[in-house]
Amino acid sequence: MLEERTVDARSAAFAERRAGMMDRIHAAGLEQFSRHGLQGTSTQDIAARAGISKQQLHYYIESKEALYESILRRTMQHWAHIGLNVDEDHSDPAVSLARLVQRKLDFTFEHPQVCRLFAGEILSGGHVIRRIWKDGQPSVDAAAALVQSWVDAGKIAPIDPMYLLFHIWALTQHYADYEAQVRFFARWPDAKPLDRDAIRAEITALVLRGVGLEHPPKKRRARAR
Repeated sequence: MLEERTVDARSAAFAERRAGMMDRIHAAGLEQFSRHGLQGTSTQDIAARAGISKQQLHYYIESKEALYESILRRTMQHWAHIGLNVDEDHSDPAVSLARLVQRKLDFTFEHPQVCRLFAGEILSGGHVIRRIWKDGQPSVDAAAALVQSWVDAGKIAPIDPMYLLFHIWALTQHYADYEAQVRFFARWPDAKPLDRDAIRAEITALVLRGVGLEHPPKKRRARAR
């Protein structure tokens, strides 16, 4: 029993060290890929950023291409949790759309490198992420179907559901991909964080009014008991 516990403890410690190293490698890869893209990044760049040798890096990853795809898959998994999730209450489209804008914008501000990595992949042709999109297609189709149900029920003005989703994605991600442009024309100092609340309010108002909804949404009165 003692020997088994010792082996288990060693296995757990090894797994923890490996997980920690993979997190370092993913963080280093994300930084390099978001700045230089897949073709502009070498395994030596990633290893140096992670603080390990190139030989050590290849012990943990098969190739830079495999690491790149792994990081993109993580990105899509993140976004799957911030969309119009089918397990939430969507009886009020104003509330659902405002929540989607906030979640997507929060992700943009908290993970700008991930957004820039995604944008860079699309600009290069999206050859890698096309394989990943197939896994995410059902959730996007479900979101589009939900928007269409709002249109059919007369809850929002007629609009193509996919265009509405595209508009929201573009409006929110803009503040990561084009942060330098935003700061320049808004005269916003580099040392000062962008005003997330003001940006969220502007985007939410634009989206809701664009589909014929009031902004801010009317608060429902509590039912008398």
